[in-house]
Amino acid sequence: MTERPDESTARRGRTSRRQGEGTERSGTLVLSDEKAYVGDTVTFKGRNFPPGEAFDVVWHSVQGSWGVLQANEIVGPQFRPRSETILTVEADDSGAFDAEWTIPDEYGGTHRIEVQADAEEPVATAELELVPWFELDRTEAPMGETFTLRGYGLGPDVMQNNYQVAWDNGYVGFLTGVQNRGTATAEVRAVGPPGEHVLQVWRNYRGVPYLLNNTQSPFGSVAGGRQTAWRVEVSEPESAPRTAWMDDLFDESPIDLHYRGLADETDAELEISPQCGQAGTTAIITGRQFEPNTEVDLVWYRHEGHEPRGTSSTPDPKIGPVAKPDVLPTVTSDADGRFQTEVTIPTDIGSTRPITAAVGGRQVAATGFMMQPSIERFEPTSGPVGTEIEIELSGIGWTAYENAPYFVYDNKPLGYLCGTGGDDETGTVNPVLHATGEPGWHFIDAYPSLFWVEDDHPDFQLKPHLSYLDNHPVRPLPAFHFAFEVTE
Repeated sequence: MTERPDESTARRGRTSRRQGEGTERSGTLVLSDEKAYVGDTVTFKGRNFPPGEAFDVVWHSVQGSWGVLQANEIVGPQFRPRSETILTVEADDSGAFDAEWTIPDEYGGTHRIEVQADAEEPVATAELELVPWFELDRTEAPMGETFTLRGYGLGPDVMQNNYQVAWDNGYVGFLTGVQNRGTATAEVRAVGPPGEHVLQVWRNYRGVPYLLNNTQSPFGSVAGGRQTAWRVEVSEPESAPRTAWMDDLFDESPIDLHYRGLADETDAELEISPQCGQAGTTAIITGRQFEPNTEVDLVWYRHEGHEPRGTSSTPDPKIGPVAKPDVLPTVTSDADGRFQTEVTIPTDIGSTRPITAAVGGRQVAATGFMMQPSIERFEPTSGPVGTEIEIELSGIGWTAYENAPYFVYDNKPLGYLCGTGGDDETGTVNPVLHATGEPGWHFIDAYPSLFWVEDDHPDFQLKPHLSYLDNHPVRPLPAFHFAFEVTE
């Protein structure tokens, strides 16, 4: 396709004229580069400006987030306009200025740059295209450790917002830059056998690698010519790895939307400390401003039900809170209408667990506890090929962004489980896998995934989300990790 003459001029720079207070202000802005990467330094060259005047250089971009309904349903990536002043410049006696700017973390694509006076209409404009790129923290790692892959300038366009990671030509999972201004981080397991392996980044809005990315794609190569494939060396570990562990948990609060409306509006107050934790956590529930010397039933709620898509012509039951009155104690308020009691958090389905206080059958106050996931069992930790490996997890949430951990065996996707498909009483889930591979250590990782996304362009649905560390919706979820030794 032949480029129109005015298009190339727009990319590099444009002269603008603005009439104000009887004088005409105009200028020309030209950039040292038409395309650049996050981390590059670009020179802004201003010419033909009114001598001695100061101007703001304004950068136009977007701010990204996940669209979420009811703190549960994932609509898809959402972007809104964003602009900020990145430089203040002053034209010299000849009406010129040169200024350098190092590009910070930012979304990819074409960005408009304006030179403004008094925050009014632009005096001059230019455009700069940011090209996504990737870096790997190292090319050697002992088996069981990870390579950290980081992408810059991802999104917001659908063709730049879903990148796939492959290990030895096998799909591992995806990265996205919906949040965090287009920067995404993934940790890819170093798996055996010891020796050289290849880690590669692909791109496709459909969520699977498009193999013509770097040769015949109409959208150009994955990273504009920068490296997207690395030969990495995996060595034998110096000591036996841990056999079962999780990422560090964050301090977080319950989501009040998930218990709003369960109690009437009264003066009574209910709170729990801590507000988050795993099953077995000791917590203290405090009540204030209740009727004096009154029995108060504390009620634990769990979420039950299911929400399959496209399986029936009639509505299926949705997941909702169900009261479990026998989990927490009945207490009595003192003469000041106050009480405090110590409880042990039960094993249950994850996410926000509503807790209400009932007096005479009437719910008068509510709070919530953020139930976090935990590994309850992983056994055995070694055995021959074909050994059944039993895993038990608790605290897997019910929402669309946390209810489907996706299991990867030696960096090969295996399948997912459902947080609402476990034991009806305890909320535990019990996948059983089979040991495969040559004698030695093998690794199982369970990454967060998005069970359902309303907007399927790009397709993030039911795939291991490797950039969950800085780009997952709503909650900072951990991944689960396991090591199994295949014996002779």
